[in-house]
Amino acid sequence: MNKPKIGFLIYTYNRIDDALISMELIENIWKKSGLFSDIKIIHCYNGDKKWYSTKYLEDDLVRIKNPGHFQGASELIDAGMKVFQRKYKNLDYVIVLAADTWLLKPGYVQNMIQKMIGKKLNMATCAWGNPSMKEIRDAGMATDFFIVDLQWVKKFKMFPIDYAGFYKKFGELLLYLRGYNTTLEKLIFVRYLQAIKKQYNIDVALRDTGLSKIYMMEDREPVHLNDKWFRKAYWPKMGLVTHHEPELKKKILKESGIVTGKNIKKLLVSKSLDYYNRGIRKFKNIN
Repeated sequence: MNKPKIGFLIYTYNRIDDALISMELIENIWKKSGLFSDIKIIHCYNGDKKWYSTKYLEDDLVRIKNPGHFQGASELIDAGMKVFQRKYKNLDYVIVLAADTWLLKPGYVQNMIQKMIGKKLNMATCAWGNPSMKEIRDAGMATDFFIVDLQWVKKFKMFPIDYAGFYKKFGELLLYLRGYNTTLEKLIFVRYLQAIKKQYNIDVALRDTGLSKIYMMEDREPVHLNDKWFRKAYWPKMGLVTHHEPELKKKILKESGIVTGKNIKKLLVSKSLDYYNRGIRKFKNIN
């Protein structure tokens, strides 16, 4: 069985220490796992240049302006996918990660990718839902961690997401009708279905066809554990860590025996974590 060639697209605005550690995990765990024949890292960043002045372990550092939260994340993903499609055309899959989203178990993800290959699936993700909103069609798909078949997205033009273009056309209408903002999680599902329509040239059963070509990360569902949208943040089976709080991430690294990497070591030995991500505010998670 051929080992897949993969890329990581890490995107962030101000979670610098999270991004540095994510790259160290890729360098010291993923690249040494022997499960992949090639691994590239693109880091897309729209924060202040003073916060992140030079490349670290990434193959490419892509800097863009920050237009705001949802549009900013969309444009970071678009910028990274553009580089992958232009510069690293031979890769098989791209793993997209928000900077504060860490993957500790390459074997789990490699198993997912092998299933995607066997079933000819286009991407892997899960619903960005809660117990009463369980479906991708309602909640949209997770964008902090998803995997796409690079050759498929190139051929059927899933990217760019183009949040700005969509918002210009429809954002005001959504606010007027229902008071809803345009969410990245729902918009990326729209772009995915548009690519499915190009692939199969269909209108009937478009959504069902699209859903049938997704590897559903059922081990992660539901992402949110109640209707107040409190997030679960650690899935030990998957090796998936999405805590915003450095204290909890420090605990998981210690329990997992992960100690290699300059920034990992700094987190593990520091008594005060005020430095971490420049001390930005924390968010409430369940676990």
